[in-house]
Amino acid sequence: MGTEGDKRRALLLCACIACILIGLSLFVLDPLSLRKEKEEPPTEVSWAETAEKGKILVYVVGAVKNPGVYEIPEGSHYYDAVKAAGDVLPYADITAVNMAEPVTESMKIWIPLDPSMKDSGAAGLVNINTAGAKELETLPGVGKVTAEKIMTYREEHGSFSTKEDLKRVPSISDGKFKKLADKITL
Repeated sequence: MGTEGDKRRALLLCACIACILIGLSLFVLDPLSLRKEKEEPPTEVSWAETAEKGKILVYVVGAVKNPGVYEIPEGSHYYDAVKAAGDVLPYADITAVNMAEPVTESMKIWIPLDPSMKDSGAAGLVNINTAGAKELETLPGVGKVTAEKIMTYREEHGSFSTKEDLKRVPSISDGKFKKLADKITL
């Protein structure tokens, strides 16, 4: 009977070793498969993917209809970037910018205001679609914080269509707007 008991012990020992090996293989192999999943690239478009597609990102600001970041074909020019931003505003100074100049990755393209507009009927008015923080702060009741809120709103929602749209900016009440209405333009 000693040999049959030894056979059972050997079989039990083999079964235990098999269970341990199976458990270890699951423990070792599963984390490896999780690491592979973590190493996969994100689903967002990265700079490398943009470059592979022959596209570049440019930041268009100033006197354009829709300031922001745009993806345009590699080899494009200022003209193409401005068109992507909805074209220039009527009071843009396009003579100050070489619209045929090539653009490069991550370039900031700034379209200035026409200086002659200051001599026209809009003299002394602050353009709420293009003004920077310092210019906005010249308005009555507009300090640094409110100027930042106006610029943030503009970046998130695009240009103001009417003067009254300024009331959508947090902290611009009806009363404050009445003080500003005759000092702003689009």
